Amino acid sequence: MPMRMDELFETLRKYQKLLSDRVELEKQLEAMPKTIEIQNQMLSREKKSFVDVKEQFTTTETNLKQLRQALAEAEMRRENAERQMDGIQTQREYDAVNKEIREASEKEQDLRHRIQEEERRFAEIDDKLHRIEISVSALESEIEQKRTEIEQNSKQIIDQIEKLRTEENSLTQELEDDLKFKFERIIRSKSGMGIVPIHGVVCTGCHMILPANFVNEVRQADKIVFCPYCSRILYYEETEIEGSIEEILTGSLVDLGEEDSEETEDTESEDESEDISNSPKKGSSRKRKNQSEPLIDNDFLIDNMEE
Repeated sequence: MPMRMDELFETLRKYQKLLSDRVELEKQLEAMPKTIEIQNQMLSREKKSFVDVKEQFTTTETNLKQLRQALAEAEMRRENAERQMDGIQTQREYDAVNKEIREASEKEQDLRHRIQEEERRFAEIDDKLHRIEISVSALESEIEQKRTEIEQNSKQIIDQIEKLRTEENSLTQELEDDLKFKFERIIRSKSGMGIVPIHGVVCTGCHMILPANFVNEVRQADKIVFCPYCSRILYYEETEIEGSIEEILTGSLVDLGEEDSEETEDTESEDESEDISNSPKKGSSRKRKNQSEPLIDNDFLIDNMEE
């Protein structure tokens, strides 16, 4: 036996709640890996920085070894030259050995200065490398902890989603697959609202004014009707200020038409007083004619509402 429309709408409202909860959980599940994306990016940058600094460390270390070797050779040359001073017999020999000692000493000083600069740079690089190692280790630990939390939370969310799916399947056994597909698509695209009431002539989903004949079609509740503006499923809901659609659309227009008729009557009375002998019935005929014609018809109002 097919479902009554009121039962169908009630089922869709319950289905809407289950779907909205499931869609929200699915969004949370999808967003979870992104929570560690920033940390992963930072870790990648730190690892790249570590490789670059490690290369600088190796280069500086090699330079220091070469400078220290050069200093040792310079010291050896100076010491050899100084030992030669004891066997010098001529001024010429003295000048040559003294020059060699002086040049070796100057080279020693230059090498010692360069070694100091390189040692200072080496210490800075070593400190930077140490800090990067600590940062990498901390990020890896943080990511691993976050990944564990995500796995635990994901499992809980997946269990909740499966529970909701079971409830959905039980609730919607009598619904057509096509309707369920359309309804879920609406829920996903319309912030969890797939079925909404009409209040008066207004869709409470998109707050657009609907044509009177369309509202009447929804009020009949003999089929599923979708809002032409937001595509949500509509049902009619009475409100405290509810009246007939005709009253909502034309309530103030009736009074406006009566006021216009009164003005017409006053004008025609003046015409009668001026020419009462020539057309005593013409004025009253015109008055009845104007009173029978509304100032603005409903179709005109509805067209303007739609615009």
